Amino acid sequence: MDTTIAKGLRVLEVLAASDQPRGISEIAREIAMNKSNVQRIVGTLHALGYVSRDPRTARYAATCRMWEFGIRVLHRNHVRRAAQPYLRALFEKLNESVFLCVPDSDDVLYLNKMESASPVRISARIGSRVPAIRTASGKAILTYLPAEAIKRAVVAARDRFRIEDIDMSRLLEEFATIRKDGFAVSESGYRPGVSSIAAAILARDGTVAGSIAVTGPIERMDAPKLTRFAPEIVNAATRISEAL
Repeated sequence: MDTTIAKGLRVLEVLAASDQPRGISEIAREIAMNKSNVQRIVGTLHALGYVSRDPRTARYAATCRMWEFGIRVLHRNHVRRAAQPYLRALFEKLNESVFLCVPDSDDVLYLNKMESASPVRISARIGSRVPAIRTASGKAILTYLPAEAIKRAVVAARDRFRIEDIDMSRLLEEFATIRKDGFAVSESGYRPGVSSIAAAILARDGTVAGSIAVTGPIERMDAPKLTRFAPEIVNAATRISEAL
């Protein structure tokens, strides 16, 4: 692996994740890198237009250059294109927030969404990630992945999301139920007071390509309602799978 490229991307990730401009010393401390190296990397990123510099504070922020690339990649994603009409149909029928998710780096990434118009609704940003083992969308995906991938998702949940209370035997039992039923359910699994139900989207070769999930406040989406939603979610996921 080219360490120079890796360091540059790490600096860019820190700046992209920050809500405020960052100083060189701050960045260096956060990623445990030599200050002069960070200065050189940030200077290069600034010259290339990936980073802006506030002349008053000498602090740096990521520009929209990455967003330009991300939007291009997003719009040509074949799962997103195939899912769009079924996502809308499900949203219009159920009147709850609908999300399209894909596996990414042992987590789950929100690729598209349609949010309920209800005053109380569940929102999430496209491009944000959640732990696979604690969400219906993630569990629907993990069910079709090998044991090694599940282990990595557990490690990611502990390292990135600080989730410690993980019972592997119970998790594997749940996956067996999901395979039998065709859908996954989460009630306050990751976000308190939030319920969701999801089904996996499969590629033509049988590998999992993502999942489609319906999410809402637990007082509006209780267990009986999740059960009623199940055939609709499974049907939408099946149709998307056929369209890939």
